[in-house]
Amino acid sequence: MRKDDAVSPIIATILLVAVVVVLVAVISATVLPMAGNIQTVKSASAVVTLNDAGTLPVATLVGGADAGSMGRLTVYVSGTRDAVISAVNPVVGKPYSSKLPGLGAVGKQTVSIVGTFDDGTVQTLYTGTLVFQGAAVSSLAE
Repeated sequence: MRKDDAVSPIIATILLVAVVVVLVAVISATVLPMAGNIQTVKSASAVVTLNDAGTLPVATLVGGADAGSMGRLTVYVSGTRDAVISAVNPVVGKPYSSKLPGLGAVGKQTVSIVGTFDDGTVQTLYTGTLVFQGAAVSSLAE
């Protein structure tokens, strides 16, 4: 060691390790509480098609590890205000159709299927586009 050296190599190493430990502690204290807000993703799948007339959606729960814990299957169609299908405790493989005579949805519409599970988790299972046929018979809001 020379007389003009400010800090010995041992002291410099100790200071460097101390700075790294403090940085890790600060970053951990900031990031770890965010991990508590992460929800698990449910494994369930559903498909939607149109009935033979092409006027109403038909949703089917296809399966998945969490399909048995689904409490409600809900289908929404763009251009309508409320859910067009709402099935309580849906069964895998059973098709669910709207009971409405007409949705008022004609042409290309976005369709979404949302699953509500027994633990309160709500998850979008499917979003896609269907082309509805025919003239609008009635509105869902009526």
